[in-house]
Order: sequence, then C-alpha cells, then structure tokens
Amino acid sequence: MEILNSDDEGIRILRLVGNFDTTDVETFHAHVEAAIDAQYFRVLVDADQMRFINSTALGSLIRAQKRVQQYGGDLAICALPSFAAGVFKTLGLDRKIRCFEAADQASEYLESVGAEGVGVEGDQQVGFVFSSDAQVAVAGDEPRMGTMKNIGEYGIQFQWENLDDLDVDTMFATGAVLQLRFRLPLYHESHMFDAIAMVVNATVTAGNKVTVQTKFTNLSDVERRAIQQFVRDLRYLKGELSD
Repeated sequence: MEILNSDDEGIRILRLVGNFDTTDVETFHAHVEAAIDAQYFRVLVDADQMRFINSTALGSLIRAQKRVQQYGGDLAICALPSFAAGVFKTLGLDRKIRCFEAADQASEYLESVGAEGVGVEGDQQVGFVFSSDAQVAVAGDEPRMGTMKNIGEYGIQFQWENLDDLDVDTMFATGAVLQLRFRLPLYHESHMFDAIAMVVNATVTAGNKVTVQTKFTNLSDVERRAIQQFVRDLRYLKGELSD
C-alpha cells in the first residue's frame, strides 16, 4: 500500500492507495507519529483509493486514534469503499471513529476538534483592559483581574467577580475587544503573554460573577505556538492521568 501525505489548515491527510493489511501497519503508524512530531493532531484518513483492509489494519486505526486523542486531537475517515463501510458498521467501528462520505465533511469536523480548550485548575489570574469608549465609559480604563477557567488554542475563558453593578452587556458585548495579560506557569515561570482578544460570549452566573469566553485576534506567532503547545501538553497529561 502507498500512503500519500498532505496538510490542510492544521490537518494531516493520509491517503491510502491499495490494500491496507498487516505488512502496512508499521508504516501507517510511522506516518501518524510523524504527524504528531510535526504538531498535527488532527488526522484525516482518505480511503477513497483503498481497495482492501484486514483486521490488523482495522485495529491500527483505533490505536492511531488513541495516539492523537492523547494530544486533544482526533482521527476521522472519509470515502470508505462499500465493503469497508459495511465492516465498520458490522463491528461498530463507525461509532468509535467518525466516518464521512466526503473529505470536506471530515475536515469540517476535525477543524472543530479541540476548540473547546482545556480546564485550568487553581487561581490563575488574567489581567484585562477595556478598549472601546463605550466600555471605558462604563468600567474605566484601569486594568482588571479575572480568574482563568479554560484555555484553548484560539482563546481564553475567564471569570470576573467584581461586577459592582456595572453594565455587563456593554463591557462584554459580543465582538467587544479586550487587552489580555496572563501567565502560564507550567509553560514558563515568569513569561507574560499579551494578547488582543474579542469577546465571543459572556454569561452572568450566581454570586454576581460573569464568565467571559474570548477569541485571540492579535497574538505573536511565537506566543501562539507556545499556547498551542501548552494546551496540547495539558490535554495529554490530563488524558494520561484519567486512564
């Protein structure tokens, strides 16, 4: 069997050409490990040109999925030939591995994997500053401090308790811009991250608290890669500890 590699928007695509049997399993896993080494944790197996798959190869797909899931990613399959689709359904593999008719459908699913981020334990602080005239008119321009609850590759969720009867809808309107400043102690003991972020949503909860989900809009490439690595490492550790 031949395995063709390509990348698309953070997804490693493995196109299987020919018969996927026992003798190909080691090579297949080498491709998966190479994807992980290159920081690709979302893997799409394109089976459109796969003519046959045996039981050992089926098991290797499950093993590969578990490997990328350790890093918060996933493995999906598209364009299964009819005989393979029948085997997947009979064995229940289609309930374990997401299967799609077309590559674009699989890619759309994989792009969503990991977007929810990973929970942060403890009292990790996030500094934030309001930027628009409307926000400043309500809350002032002095830095505020919230508690980080979740961090993902694309943004941070934090909670703020000191509302003081302020206009939350104005301060954290969807699309509003915040300047964020935070540390990730498990990444580096003293480095401060500075990011511009947009409010995705904000929810007022019991105890006069607001939980704010943000999305990074301006972040240096170095810091973006550092956050991505931190999130993946944290997912991996949590996955290992939960086993």
